[in-house]
Amino acid sequence: MSYIIKNTSGLINTRLTDVGRRNISLGSFNVSYFQIGDSEVNYTAVPNYNQTNNNILMPAFNAQNDSGAPQSNKQNIKYPYYVTGNAGGTYGIPFLDSQIQAVYNSAGVKGFFATGGTQGFWSAQTSSAYTVTSNYFVDMTTLNGNGQTGIIVTLDYCAATTGTPAVNDYITLFLDGNGGCGNFGTYPILTYRIQGMSPITGTTGTTSYTLTLDREVPNYSSIAPAGSLARALIYPSGMTQLYDTITPAPYWQTDTLNFESPCDITNRENTVIWNMNIPWSVSPAGVFSSQYEDYTKYGSVTYIGTKEYLGYQEPTGQTDTSKVYYYNSFDEEIIVPPAQQKAIAIIHYTNQDIDNVYGEKFSTVPFDPQNPTNDTGLARHFKLTLPTLMWHKSSGSSIGETFWIDPPGYDLCYPQYIKSTENLDMNDPGIRYYQLWDTNPDSNGSLNRVGKVFPDQEIVIIDDEEIIAAMSYKANRNWTLTAPKLSLLTPNTCFPNGQSAVGVLTGSTQKMWVTYRLDSTGFTDSLHCNYYSVIAGPDSGCTTSSQNVAVRFGNEFPFLSDGSLSGYSANSIKLICQIVNGTTLPSPTNWVEIDVTYEISGTTSDGYLTVSGLTGTTFQITQDMYDNSGVTYNLANYIDIPQNGYPEILNFGDEYYFYGNLETDISATIYEMKYLVTLGRNQFTNTSNPTWTSGTTSYVTEIGLYDSNKDLIVISKLQSPELRQGIQQYVVKLDF
Repeated sequence: MSYIIKNTSGLINTRLTDVGRRNISLGSFNVSYFQIGDSEVNYTAVPNYNQTNNNILMPAFNAQNDSGAPQSNKQNIKYPYYVTGNAGGTYGIPFLDSQIQAVYNSAGVKGFFATGGTQGFWSAQTSSAYTVTSNYFVDMTTLNGNGQTGIIVTLDYCAATTGTPAVNDYITLFLDGNGGCGNFGTYPILTYRIQGMSPITGTTGTTSYTLTLDREVPNYSSIAPAGSLARALIYPSGMTQLYDTITPAPYWQTDTLNFESPCDITNRENTVIWNMNIPWSVSPAGVFSSQYEDYTKYGSVTYIGTKEYLGYQEPTGQTDTSKVYYYNSFDEEIIVPPAQQKAIAIIHYTNQDIDNVYGEKFSTVPFDPQNPTNDTGLARHFKLTLPTLMWHKSSGSSIGETFWIDPPGYDLCYPQYIKSTENLDMNDPGIRYYQLWDTNPDSNGSLNRVGKVFPDQEIVIIDDEEIIAAMSYKANRNWTLTAPKLSLLTPNTCFPNGQSAVGVLTGSTQKMWVTYRLDSTGFTDSLHCNYYSVIAGPDSGCTTSSQNVAVRFGNEFPFLSDGSLSGYSANSIKLICQIVNGTTLPSPTNWVEIDVTYEISGTTSDGYLTVSGLTGTTFQITQDMYDNSGVTYNLANYIDIPQNGYPEILNFGDEYYFYGNLETDISATIYEMKYLVTLGRNQFTNTSNPTWTSGTTSYVTEIGLYDSNKDLIVISKLQSPELRQGIQQYVVKLDF
């Protein structure tokens, strides 16, 4: 046991005794009495000594232990003060004055990208703390698509990393043509899993590898100039390969030969990234479970229970069923009921760390414009950043987007609650969350919500299914696609010659679900739009008993290019649709694919679709197109998805790390168990200390709190002996 350090310690140092901690475990922690004493004061040994200089031992963890030999110990107040006079009782009655206090701190930034970046100017972390290695590039002119899954990575120093690629590692290609060390711009960024590898040995050792990837690579043979390079960053196959440890180090140092400090930094390192899992509850359109692995075999299927708990699955389980929505390209709000939520992205911090990095919860204090400060604890400090995202709602044309629960300049930071329909006792108020917003207002001034932040669970849910697609490695794109506007159209309106007078929808009980895909021969095929739009057929009041479906796009293709390296490009557009009856949801295997590129009224640029061509065309789905021109949509025709029996090949849901940054302030609620020890003017004036002489000054050095059995459960020591005089009050505080 050490001594209290006078110049850094608080006035009163307090610890629970072993008996106190045992009482807590038994649910019987009750303070009934107190004593004060001066057991570490000698009044006669040194005449005229200034007692306030006296060193005081720290309160002991084992101040009272009654567990039996050899641990039993009792260090009560050796020399207690008498309540009155020079004899008799020594116990007083403390007054309970408990309080609640919130405290705040900043958790800093964690993630794969350098801090301080802004939209369009982010750079990836390339050190060994984040990558297996960042010291390889790919010659983009060697990427030819057409079934090619093998690439050559060549050694090119970027950062001090010693690792080399390995099977099952992930490889992220920054396809910007520059091959810079971590810097990237508004270009495609794709992630693959390494399925096989072999070294290419040169005269000075292995400097290059041939890697076999999980799916076809892009085709840059006609668009990448000579010398175009892509930086390759290699990431480990799992959390414990680099970022975390299976067996965390204890907070005390076990190797006494190398002992430096219990807070040795080697024992306090924490995980530098966040986890991500994307559970699907239905397979993407075009996945045939008879041949290909469906959602029940996706990597994050074990997280599907979180979808249920947070209200994204069964619609009858909660009342909060209309708070998931997005805006289509005409700024119309589209509500996504729980039953229609195909997938969510769960961003969480699950690791083996000893440190409680994020405290008890995210801090969500709203910004007060009447008292503008930047104090720690503001919800405005919560930022979720996706530096590699090309967001179709972006008001600019630069890559990257930051999402907020309290976006600057807006008044949107309000808690909302998921309420159970089965346990009404939960609903006062319910499961707390905040909406997650971008900062790109539409024509109505509304921001786009993309998910929910649950501060008490310390998780973030992305429920915007297009952002989920862009975060999914297997989707083959880091850009999002807008949702079209659907409407009913009388047959023969757009094509009066030769078109059937019978529409594709014949009544209000029929519904058509519609999505689409943009394909490019100059890059690579990717996942279709993950927004599924729906429209019901005509009701009985319509003059025409059947209607076709019109599909229109607003101007939300900010990153669509004409075949250059930047952004993304497309040569064709295909509508993917399915007719269902009543409330039936679409089946993954019943979608019909219709090529409508020929309907575009605008011009193309060197064979590539233009924004004006897409926005200037009203696409139409007719009965003839649906029944005769369309073909069954099969996603495997576009993306190499694993067949049944090949779980080792990358699939949807296999993501395990969040490829972005998260920063937030954190908070904790401190429940202060405060006991006021009040000493009256004529009470506790005489001590039992045998070195003290009645009528002389005395000092207080310790306070003991006792249970009803007068067992010591809390021991407090003063930093320095304090003169006993007049009316005095001491506050003994325990924080929980």
